[in-house]
This record gives sequence, C-alpha cells and structure tokens, in this order.
Amino acid sequence: MSTVTNWAERFAEIVSFVGVSDEDRQLIKASGPLIVKHARQINDFVYNHILEYPEARKFFVTDQDEPDGPRIEANKETMISWLRATAAAPSNDGFARYLTATSQMHKNIPLHRPGLTPVPPRYIIGIISCYQTVIADLLQKNMEDTTLVLRTSVAWNKWLMAQINLLLASYLVEE
Repeated sequence: MSTVTNWAERFAEIVSFVGVSDEDRQLIKASGPLIVKHARQINDFVYNHILEYPEARKFFVTDQDEPDGPRIEANKETMISWLRATAAAPSNDGFARYLTATSQMHKNIPLHRPGLTPVPPRYIIGIISCYQTVIADLLQKNMEDTTLVLRTSVAWNKWLMAQINLLLASYLVEE
C-alpha cells in the first residue's frame, strides 16, 4: 500500500520536535538582515569548502576537474535565496514544499551532467553543518550581547536541523 506524506505536517511536527519556539523564530528574523548582508561571504566559504572534497567537488567542476564558475555562481545565488527564505523563519506550507522540491532536485540525476550521481545525503547534512558553523561565527563577531549570541545561534541551529528532514525527503524511506 502506498501512502502520500504530507510534508507540511511533517515539517510542523519536526519543528515542534526540535523545539523551535516563537521566540526562536523572532531571534532568527531579527538576525536575518545580518545573515543576508553576509550571504555572499557565507556562500564563498561553503563552496570553497565543497571544492576541497573530491566526491562533493564533482558536482561543481567541469569535465576537466576545473571549478565551473558559472555553475558555482548560479548555485550561490540559489543559496542566497534559500538564506533569505530561511532568515524569514516562515511557517507556511509553501516553505515546506520549497524544501521538499529542493530534496527532489538533489536526488535526481543532474541535467547538466547526466553522468553524475544524485547528491549523496551526507553532503546535504554536511553543508547544513557548515552553514550552522559560519552563522554562529558571524553572530559572535557581530553581536555584543553574548547571551543573545548564544540564544540566536541555538535558534538558528534548531531551525536548520528542522530543515534537514525535508531537505532529505526524497532520500527517506518510510516503513
């Protein structure tokens, strides 16, 4: 028997499960302008990191193993859009559908390089970890109140962890 997952409900459940509160959403939204202001630098760090690992790198290089500048730039723009959306801390069904569609895109064979495999889920998890680290560092460097830095960083971490469930939706097999 086949079942259809309601990803919006699943997202609401995991957001509750990891403890993303209204206060957390407000902290994310309040720090959003800082994150968006530095989105280019955040993505530069993340994509430079990706290029250091051959199995992750292969999605962003030419057939000659040279960084594919236009492809990387297009992906960075996509990630800036994701950061903007994430910083708004939306709770609507549209955001859940957006994350699930992103999962499907990563699971499919890339149209631009039909010889590639789908993106292994370990790299999706690893990239979220990179974003958590860079965002925490950015908050620490740009906010004076250390208690607020910690609370905001924790809020971002919970929010990004909740997103992993849907970013991996196409990889998950329900029993």
